Amino acid sequence: MAWTDPDSWATRLVSGDPWMILLAFLITLTLPVLLHFYYYTSSRRVDFTPTFLLLGPSGSGKTSLLTLLQQHSTSSDSSEAATTRISQIPSTTKLLLPASVPLASNKYRSKNDHALQDAERHRAAYNMIDTPGHGKLREEQALSHLQNQALRGIIFVVDSGALDSTDPAALRDTASYLHDILFTLQSRKTGKGTTKDVHDIPVLVAANKQDLFTALPAGAVRDRLQNEIERVKESRRKGISTVGKEDNEDEEVLGGGGEEKFSFKLMQEEYGIDVDVIGGAVKGEEAGKGVGKWEEWLGGLL
Repeated sequence: MAWTDPDSWATRLVSGDPWMILLAFLITLTLPVLLHFYYYTSSRRVDFTPTFLLLGPSGSGKTSLLTLLQQHSTSSDSSEAATTRISQIPSTTKLLLPASVPLASNKYRSKNDHALQDAERHRAAYNMIDTPGHGKLREEQALSHLQNQALRGIIFVVDSGALDSTDPAALRDTASYLHDILFTLQSRKTGKGTTKDVHDIPVLVAANKQDLFTALPAGAVRDRLQNEIERVKESRRKGISTVGKEDNEDEEVLGGGGEEKFSFKLMQEEYGIDVDVIGGAVKGEEAGKGVGKWEEWLGGLL
């Protein structure tokens, strides 16, 4: 049957046929419903569990934070955090985000959506990889996990009470570690053989131990780390130049090879790497307050 035939589908579509009008009306009504059902139900069926990497120097409070997240995962009433455990291998813990924490995947859901009304039964699951903080183990046992395809984000825990000017060694060690993390993330996007669809991995700098009198506020922690990372960057660039006897223009450095001073804002603008510094405390009277903000950061990626 030719499309010009009076009884053809093409002719009936443009001739004002009542049945065609009814069919178009039904499609207009049902298509948005079907698309909503498909996207918001298939979003729960992922190929892998979202994973987060817990990094930081020894004694920063990583283990205590993980313990508190476990307690929130099991709805435990206890807020007591565990003491530091010395380990030479990373460990993966399966966790559930508290139902009260908003999720990025629910941003466009209706308030009447049954999934939101039954949030306690549909808590977001995620994995947390806890890593050793000793300097000699970081490359093999911590930074190697940055290539994990399921990795959604990094929590870098710092002792905000040890970053003051009275302990330059602690500040230097913390900044050097964070420098290596950011440099690895930068290389993921700029290295040879890198594909354009490499997903972004944001970083949360959890300024822990805000309950201490000597603790720096989150803004000061941010400034101290940025300034010290700049010193680490310049020191390593000079070291490379010294070994090579001349500047190597192709040698990649953190933040690029320009003259602009390092900053977290620069990492976001140039490489799409978001770095948030949020203060909190795992122990003491402030216990749980900062953890709640950190959990909200997690929820924003789930």
